[in-house]
Amino acid sequence: MIAAVVASALAASSSVAQAEDEAVPTPASLTQVLSCQSRDALGTFAELLFLQNRPPAWMRPSKLPKALDGMIGLYGFAVEGNVSVFGEPVDHVYFLSDWVVALLPRASAERVIAAQKMTRAPIAMTEQYYRFVDPESGPMIGGFAPTGDAMAKVFVDAFGGDPAAKIAKGPPSPDPKMLLVGCNYTVASQEDFLAAAHGAEDTMRKAGADIRRMVEEGEARPPR
Repeated sequence: MIAAVVASALAASSSVAQAEDEAVPTPASLTQVLSCQSRDALGTFAELLFLQNRPPAWMRPSKLPKALDGMIGLYGFAVEGNVSVFGEPVDHVYFLSDWVVALLPRASAERVIAAQKMTRAPIAMTEQYYRFVDPESGPMIGGFAPTGDAMAKVFVDAFGGDPAAKIAKGPPSPDPKMLLVGCNYTVASQEDFLAAAHGAEDTMRKAGADIRRMVEEGEARPPR
């Protein structure tokens, strides 16, 4: 998954090759990344964090909080200094493929969602909001509920029974207390995003079926 984070982040920037010649990343430039304001700064952070393993002094790798249990491919960093996401101060940030996000209490997240005029995405299985900076190519300002419960559902579909004791701490919450808010730098159109959103549940069902087939063929084992 680190490779996916690196590849997507480097692709988002046209100047990663010159990263070493650029100024050392600052809390202000990370704030720009979180707020969908700089693909180039995203590439610089990706270079330092995931290729060189040389984060700036004010960033350090951090364990994921309980609110993010079950999420796969998420990398957290504690940050010092004046870092914020759309005006909301944060002390941790997370990288997830093309996403750069912060975990906010629901009240704070809802302020951002309203101020940024985000729309609820047509995904029944989870809570997600979006607004495209450029409807033709992104990036996309977004907010979404932690997806550990959705991953647990894949395993339930694949193996039967209830792996909640191992994967999720309980049934999905209809009103999560925390939301992830930030920017998705995927180069894609709003039309493509909405098409994928409409097919999200079918995609999850297919993932469960694929895992179940792998178990039946001996290529995977149920979680213990």
